[in-house]
Amino acid sequence: MPAFDFPLDRTIYSFNNDEPFTIGNACEGVQIFGGIGSGKTSGSGEALARAFLMAGFGGLVLCAKKDVLEDWKRYARETGRAEQVLVFDDSGDFVFPFLQYEIEREGEGAGYTDNLVRLFTTIYEALDRSVKSEGSDPYWERAMQQLLRNTIDLCMLARGTVSVPLIHDVILSAPMSIAQLDTDEFKNKSLCWKLILEGYAKNHDRWAKHDFDCTAAFWLEEYPNLADKTRSSIISTLSTMMDIFLRRPFRRLFSEMPDDRRKIAYPELSHRGVIIILNLPVKEFGDAGRAAQVVYKYLWQQAVERRAATNQTIPVFLWVDEAQNFVTEYDMQFQATARSARACTVYLTQNLPNYYAVMGGTQSKYRVDSLMGNLQTKIWHANSDPMTNDHAAETIGRSWQTRVSSGESYGADSYNVSSSKNESFDYDVPPQSFTKLHKGGALNNRTVEAIVFQNGRLWKNEQTHLFAEFTQYV
Repeated sequence: MPAFDFPLDRTIYSFNNDEPFTIGNACEGVQIFGGIGSGKTSGSGEALARAFLMAGFGGLVLCAKKDVLEDWKRYARETGRAEQVLVFDDSGDFVFPFLQYEIEREGEGAGYTDNLVRLFTTIYEALDRSVKSEGSDPYWERAMQQLLRNTIDLCMLARGTVSVPLIHDVILSAPMSIAQLDTDEFKNKSLCWKLILEGYAKNHDRWAKHDFDCTAAFWLEEYPNLADKTRSSIISTLSTMMDIFLRRPFRRLFSEMPDDRRKIAYPELSHRGVIIILNLPVKEFGDAGRAAQVVYKYLWQQAVERRAATNQTIPVFLWVDEAQNFVTEYDMQFQATARSARACTVYLTQNLPNYYAVMGGTQSKYRVDSLMGNLQTKIWHANSDPMTNDHAAETIGRSWQTRVSSGESYGADSYNVSSSKNESFDYDVPPQSFTKLHKGGALNNRTVEAIVFQNGRLWKNEQTHLFAEFTQYV
């Protein structure tokens, strides 16, 4: 049975059955690298996943591939946690109306318009990986945010609720010119106009009235006066992003409130030990699956950060295999404070270029390096990528290495043996070492090899790195 006390120094796993890995280590974040077939998922990945489950952690699992669900069901079944698994999939057994959740949730900032706008910005980043690329014009993102802000304010101040379909319908019914505002056809058909009238009829307090006056001015003056080309570009950017939440299964899963609120997959359920699996794999649902999981991850991270953690607080984990599909800039901020919230991030990917490719732009190196710097445990499995192997060697570090060489010489009447020693400041683990690690399977007696590093730690071998072995279960 899992313990009900979770001090940071509690050991939940031991590398090589000898080197402790604690809750505190887990809360400082883990990055696992390994080439295709290296055993990163079935080796160190599965070992840590089982450790988290056996310790009683709750968690969130993202799915890039459809086999992730079956793996985690097996882990849960074999560690006695099967009854605490919640599968969020296209069946509709559970839903998550994320905008309404953000309005109704507990804590400061609930219902704050800019927090809702930030949700869409996160979706935008997940769908368009070129958002932060070199040369991109920030005007379009700011214009999209302005349009969203005024749409959300109009919906909230007029009707007290907001959803993706409602936002979509308001924007499509908004006035395209000042002259259109005076036509009966527009006034009879436009949802935007109806909400403006409903808002004027409400008895708002001082600050709500100020907000409504601002949004009414936007719709009645600023928006109709935009150049047609500018307006159409902004609408196109926003509508293509919202489109995934207007169609099945995502409209039902993320836009509609259920009659029975017990069907809502609240992120806070993981705080009670529930393991939430977002079974909307990218390989099956494409960009829609990615965007849906990214927005859930973002709200889950914020829910974790809002809680006040003690030694009795159940730790939670964020588990992301093929992590390059789901990383956002917010991950760096989250990981900086994850330890105090008892949150354990584990990211798995093949190599560093996977991250650089999706972060984009001249700042990509700094974004990726920041994320890597905040994940304090690094585990490297077999890899043929030079950039990843060089980074691993640099991370582990260098020391003075003694090289011994010897030689023989022969003469007509002589035989000489010589030897020499040379010192050089070189890698403790050269980059080529990572190409020689065993990848498991029958040929390697189902043993996966890896090299482990933890910032600030000397292992029992008095080195900054540990050669570790992991047994594959299947």
